[in-house]
Amino acid sequence: MGPNAMQGFQKLLVLIPLVFARGERLPPQNVLDDPAFEHFYNLEYDQALAGFVADARQAPESADAQNHIAQTVLFREMFRAGMLQSQMLTGENSFLKMPKIAMSAADQIQFTGALDRALELAESRLMEVPNDPDALYSLGVGYGLRGNYNFAVRKAYIDALHDMSFARKFHNRATRLDPALVDAELTQGVYDYVVGSLSIGWRMLGLVGGFQGNRARGIATLSQVARQGNVNRVDATIFLAAIYRREHRSAEAVGMLRPLIPLLPRNYLLRLELAEMYGDLADYSAALDLLNQVEQLRRAHAQGYETLNADLVRQVRERVLANVEKNGVVAGG
Repeated sequence: MGPNAMQGFQKLLVLIPLVFARGERLPPQNVLDDPAFEHFYNLEYDQALAGFVADARQAPESADAQNHIAQTVLFREMFRAGMLQSQMLTGENSFLKMPKIAMSAADQIQFTGALDRALELAESRLMEVPNDPDALYSLGVGYGLRGNYNFAVRKAYIDALHDMSFARKFHNRATRLDPALVDAELTQGVYDYVVGSLSIGWRMLGLVGGFQGNRARGIATLSQVARQGNVNRVDATIFLAAIYRREHRSAEAVGMLRPLIPLLPRNYLLRLELAEMYGDLADYSAALDLLNQVEQLRRAHAQGYETLNADLVRQVRERVLANVEKNGVVAGG
């Protein structure tokens, strides 16, 4: 396999951290009504972690609660490392060039302990009830989180793909047993898209167990989760926006991302991503308005914007301008 094919494979695996950390049926119908999840999606990981730890104390036999702890510890580190931006996937300065995440000993212990406990609880439940869709679901989420860890922390890409395969298999079983479990389709959609985007060389290596994948089918599945899912609806929407941008379908990416802005007012990454998408469309006026809003919130130390680095806003502004100049006449200006 040549270096270009390997780099393409690795870039596709960048998508893995955007998903798999959900899939729990513990929260209410609207996941954002749960304070811990609301903090999580607004990038407030310390507050989210405190909420999930409290949940685990109240439900010590819940694999879901343990998965939530593991997910938050890992995503907090990925956020600090700048790995939650689609620019890492679509831009030339991919985080493939970045060093491994250096998790502290305390974070490592908390992540590993919660993940091991989640897998143990789910497997124990399956020994009692072999066809329990919730246990299969939780087990798939656990393997997905381990795949995230293998990708982002260990940079073990093949191990990450294997874990992704296990997650898909467990979630396939869950949806066969409970077709109404639309949230489990997220894993299947992601797997379909990622594997369908790999070169024939990688598929011939047998790393994906003979599964060929299908990009169009993966996008269609994720669209279904974005429309009909419960706790995974937000994840599917964000993931689709990243995919559409990767596929040079930025108008559709804007349509996916824009409705999330008022729902997640403190998530500045969404606003910066949306500005970049407007730049892809050569709509500099819309991008500039959005970036000016972000800068005003940053200077006012608005909640959620206190730690936003001015250099990050500047870098996005520069990329937007470069995209506008590259892609043509300013739209809407």
